Amino acid sequence: MPIFKQGARDDFTNYRPISVLPYFSKFFEKIMYERLYKFITKNNVIFPSQHGFQAGHSPSMSLLSMQDRISAAIERNEYSLGIFFDLAKAFDTVDHGILLRKLERYGIRGTLLHWFNSYLEDRLQCVYCNGLFSDLRAIKFGVPQGSNLGPLLFLIYINDLPNVSSRLYFILFADDTNVFYSHSSLDTLFQIVNAELSLAADWFCANKLTLNLNKTNFILFKSHRKICPSQYPMLSINGTPLSQVESTKFLGVYVDQHMTWKDHIKSISTKIAKNTGIIARTAHILPPSIRLKLYYSLIYPYLAYCNLVWASTYTTRLQRLITLQKRVIRIVAGTTYGSHTNPLFFNFKVLKLEQLRLFQIGEFMYKYDRGLLPPVYKGFFNLASEVHSHLTRNSVNYRSVFARSNTRQFSIKSIGATTWNKIPQEIRKSPSLTLFKIKLRIYLVEGNY
Repeated sequence: MPIFKQGARDDFTNYRPISVLPYFSKFFEKIMYERLYKFITKNNVIFPSQHGFQAGHSPSMSLLSMQDRISAAIERNEYSLGIFFDLAKAFDTVDHGILLRKLERYGIRGTLLHWFNSYLEDRLQCVYCNGLFSDLRAIKFGVPQGSNLGPLLFLIYINDLPNVSSRLYFILFADDTNVFYSHSSLDTLFQIVNAELSLAADWFCANKLTLNLNKTNFILFKSHRKICPSQYPMLSINGTPLSQVESTKFLGVYVDQHMTWKDHIKSISTKIAKNTGIIARTAHILPPSIRLKLYYSLIYPYLAYCNLVWASTYTTRLQRLITLQKRVIRIVAGTTYGSHTNPLFFNFKVLKLEQLRLFQIGEFMYKYDRGLLPPVYKGFFNLASEVHSHLTRNSVNYRSVFARSNTRQFSIKSIGATTWNKIPQEIRKSPSLTLFKIKLRIYLVEGNY
């Protein structure tokens, strides 16, 4: 079943082919998925900075890793290059032979490897479009999208990509592949990255994955105060120069070269303003309970998605969103323009934008404190007791990193520790994540923070 993604509707490359599978097939796949995932987790097979299609991982973790790495480079007064790859039909071009060899290399052998071979071979498919079925054709490449096993098999297929370079830092989210590197010298930075990109290009060619070089771009991250030469080298892959952009969309969030998040805030402000108008036009015929549900359907997802990353900035940059949220809460409550909003947020138990950021940071820190985050975050923070040889009053608190630059001050290593230390011990000692979130939400709604 072709599902439209974006772009021109008459271009078939803008459709995602979703496999419609029998119920029994998906049920059987789920059983095999559990066995395979348990095996690769136990043996630490998956690359640590791969955050796609795994329990306990999320897009925000990829963004946090990127923010931490770039802000640390800015703190050292270095340039950073971020290359954002675009793979053309990645799931549909997986070579079955290469995938089976990789499964065998990771320790999946014998009967189980034969099972996966049987799962991939002799598959037939047809396309249903506009009420008509095409003829059946054999599938020689790709893993089924819409299946249980497909995403996990793709993670295994792309898992060895970071091995091509010991210098580049890879952050992966399924087929969203991004690499970063920092250096104080601009010429040296481009020279090293160009050399390493040629190795990555060889890997893509050997694994029969195609880079869409028209959509692959890069950002030169730097401090506002760091002056860039008028002319400097360009990045290229196989002789094709890559486009340099000041901002690009990474996992649904617009990232700009100075890490200000202005473009993302502007983008979601436009969408929220439009949806606020929809709620306003229907408010007179709907009770407050339904208006509140519309808020959580049309407004809240934009405010909440990766909030702990992009909302960690100056309040002045968030002012448009703060104003829009106040406007929509007045519409939900049915009050007049200009009425005080603090009682409205409290009555409806709705978190303000700043409270939402604190809530997500608190959740992240609770997971870190209890060892619930992926291994890539191990050692991310230091307790005060690990710094002082004697017992101090704040020995159970985390220490934030020293930061001179504003970009570093807004990173999770700085604000994460600060936010966690301000949360009362009673809430921090909650026996479960669910109870912690309930207590923290009440604490924030009541305005105690």
